[in-house]
Amino acid sequence: MRIAAALIGACISGVATAAEIQHARVAVVVGIDRPNPDVPALKNGEMDAIALAQSFNGSAGYGRVFTLYAAAATADAMLSTASQALAATADDGTLVFVYVGHGAGGDFGEPAFMTAGAQLSDPSGTGLSVERLAEVLRPRTPEQSIVVSLDAAHEGDVDGVALIGPSAEDWPNVPEWGLALTTPNARGLTAEAGRLLPALNEAISGKGDENFDGHVTISELARYVGREMSDGAGSLLHTAGSVAANLTVSDAGQERPVEPVVPVVPDSLLVAPVVADSTPFRLRPVPVVVVSVGAVSGLASMALYFSRRGDCVEYAGSLRCGEAGTGYEAYRTTQHALGWVGGVLVASGIGMSVLAGPTQTSVVFSGRF
Repeated sequence: MRIAAALIGACISGVATAAEIQHARVAVVVGIDRPNPDVPALKNGEMDAIALAQSFNGSAGYGRVFTLYAAAATADAMLSTASQALAATADDGTLVFVYVGHGAGGDFGEPAFMTAGAQLSDPSGTGLSVERLAEVLRPRTPEQSIVVSLDAAHEGDVDGVALIGPSAEDWPNVPEWGLALTTPNARGLTAEAGRLLPALNEAISGKGDENFDGHVTISELARYVGREMSDGAGSLLHTAGSVAANLTVSDAGQERPVEPVVPVVPDSLLVAPVVADSTPFRLRPVPVVVVSVGAVSGLASMALYFSRRGDCVEYAGSLRCGEAGTGYEAYRTTQHALGWVGGVLVASGIGMSVLAGPTQTSVVFSGRF
């Protein structure tokens, strides 16, 4: 008996301990496609709610996730679940509350959630008024944060009653700090259903991680959802309240895209493109010697000529620079021979340089300027 009593006491103690555990992040996701047979069903509200709850419970890193959908999403169940979730949230923790479903009364100042079993004839009495939910979802401490996303204002009506539920501007007594509200912008009092939760799920799952630090902050979440819920006419979101901009709402992130790596080639391996018109000038040894000898010979001929030019006189139509038999003939022959030899050698050397084959030994001078 004592052993049985001890086991029972341990079980009771374990249950109490589990109930007292608080978490840094807690989520509540409510989805209801059709509160009663008279209301047209949403297309994917409940499925989107379940998918979002799975993301909260997975990579987003939430310690506790409460899920209500279909017939289980009654007004009393929503209030009770919201109260439990707030109690399970640490004093400096974050509670995220998401609702997708129908609403009513927003067009005449009495917005209410069409919870399971609610009737359009009395949305607030048979469903859940926004005032009742707002009383529960209030920060318990100045350090606690509550993020509320509502998708409850949709197109259509039933027997003339518009399906327009609570939006951010309908939330009563919004505190200056600790509560942030986001709802679709109901232009013309109605908004397109089914867009908010998929965008929230993508952001929470990591796509909202703009700076690739492995986390999604409330600012990143708002920007991502804002882009997904925008069109050419502007933003499709309404917001109210405020929390810290760097408040982490998900531990899921995304990897930074890999940028293509451009290989760095050392300067020593860089080769300038070969251009036909920029071939470097090549001096070949044999033609250089021939041209040099020819140039010397030509200069010697000119030196001989100018050395006797002052002694030359005009005689019988020709220029004479000395008398015959006095060595003048030898001088003139030598001077002419040197000139002719020089000219022939220079011409030959140039020709040899131009016509030389590519296999001939050469000295190359090249450079960049």
